[in-house]
Amino acid sequence: MPKAPTRSDSLFDWLDRRPNRERAKIEQGRREAMYRTELEDRAGLLHRLGHGRDWARTRLLANLDWDFAPGPSPIGAAAVDAILDRVFGQTTPGKSSPRGKGGTR
Repeated sequence: MPKAPTRSDSLFDWLDRRPNRERAKIEQGRREAMYRTELEDRAGLLHRLGHGRDWARTRLLANLDWDFAPGPSPIGAAAVDAILDRVFGQTTPGKSSPRGKGGTR
């Protein structure tokens, strides 16, 4: 008769009921990267729509306050300023970034 599989013989990690202690750190880093990417996308959109840096900063900080109302935001005002510096320092408002050769429209 074949041996019944045990918890240590799990074929998939999600079948193993023992929690991975490093998982929380990994997930926290991924969430922060996702939040930063979303802020960069929003800042780029506001820049392309012709809004000024100060207005975009106010809007992004208000969005963070709304998204994380019961607790502290994982992204601080200094990180938002760094994102805005990168986005608003790239191109003039209303114009997209130049494409590389061979790109599609």
